[in-house]
Amino acid sequence: MQLAFAAIGKVFAGLGLSGAAGGAAGAAGTAGGAAIGSGALGALQGFTTVLKVLGGLGAAAASARADNAAADQAELQAGQEQLAGEQRKTRMSRELARVLGNNQVAYAAAGIDLTQGVAAENAAAAKQRAASEISIDQQDTEFRRSLLKMRASGLRDRARSTKGGAMLGALGDIAGYGISLAERG
Repeated sequence: MQLAFAAIGKVFAGLGLSGAAGGAAGAAGTAGGAAIGSGALGALQGFTTVLKVLGGLGAAAASARADNAAADQAELQAGQEQLAGEQRKTRMSRELARVLGNNQVAYAAAGIDLTQGVAAENAAAAKQRAASEISIDQQDTEFRRSLLKMRASGLRDRARSTKGGAMLGALGDIAGYGISLAERG
């Protein structure tokens, strides 16, 4: 049995895991076993701490990548919203031109002067309605774009916070491991 403790102690000593394990071959079985057990416990705690730190950092990095990808998507949607707003504005302007043209043809066919009276009033009212609708749509478009940009900014902030929190958690885990080693002496 002492021979087994000695072999294990040499393995741990070779790995630098136990300073007392090297003397286990000459010491009593229980003293050697305690030293080996303490070294093995320290090594195991160190290994689990490393795994915990790496796992936490990996999870945080994955979460941050997902948040940054979502932020990129929100910024892309903001650009698409601007394009869609311009397309709606163009459609409304074309519709206004079509309505004004149809009205002018109808009034001209009826022999009504286009520069005054009912024809001029209807044209001015149609232009005013179109300008109002275009203005409202542009304001709505800018509001939606602003919301998307704010969402992207919030997602990027969350990604940075996730990374920072993971780093603090890793430092805490490492400090906890160091404290437990110091308490064992």
